Amino acid sequence: MLVIDSRENSVLSRLVEMYAKELAIKTNKEWIEVGDYVVGNVCFEAKNTQDFLQSVLNKRLWNQIDNMDRAYDVNVIMIYGNIEEAIRQVANKYAKDLPRESRQTILHNKFYGALGRIILDTDAKPIFAPSEAIAAKMITTVAKMQPVDRPVISPSLIKRITTDDIRVDMLSSIKGVSENKAKKLLETFGSIMELGECKSSEIAFLEGFGEVVGQRIIDILNSEEKVRV
Repeated sequence: MLVIDSRENSVLSRLVEMYAKELAIKTNKEWIEVGDYVVGNVCFEAKNTQDFLQSVLNKRLWNQIDNMDRAYDVNVIMIYGNIEEAIRQVANKYAKDLPRESRQTILHNKFYGALGRIILDTDAKPIFAPSEAIAAKMITTVAKMQPVDRPVISPSLIKRITTDDIRVDMLSSIKGVSENKAKKLLETFGSIMELGECKSSEIAFLEGFGEVVGQRIIDILNSEEKVRV
């Protein structure tokens, strides 16, 4: 089932519905609190290039990504359209006290810098499509591929357990923290207790982490939420 946000009334949403029908994918329009298109555990936030740039400037993009990360396992920022045209349009109203060439250079840097930040500092996957049609095909292709029941891959039952293994396993179970990142945290802060007492900004300062992952680590290590049984 491909769920489409009921507030979506764009060329893209109509194309998604059309291609979904061609692929025999069931669709349903309903209000989605986070994201624009959802299939299983995959969430798409779709933005044309101008919307994307505006959301970077007003910083709304980072709140959206954070909300997606809390709600879904796989998150995609689907960006579609003409980048240069978007920059020209936004430059008409941006920092008018600067020469137009300077405005466009700044907006170029912000656009591509945001893409880099998404890749390095978040778990979201940025995907670019030159048109609504191609974006719609990507969304419906993923919907077609998404299995109803994902097989669970069990880890090896035979494992040599050491103190370091346990600490690394604990940290690498946090979304956005790989085994190598877990080892880097332990090398930097010494212990899980010391890590829990540091500031998220100290973690974000480390290469490859960023603000979102840094805050998530601190939130989890200091969580007082009751254990679910």
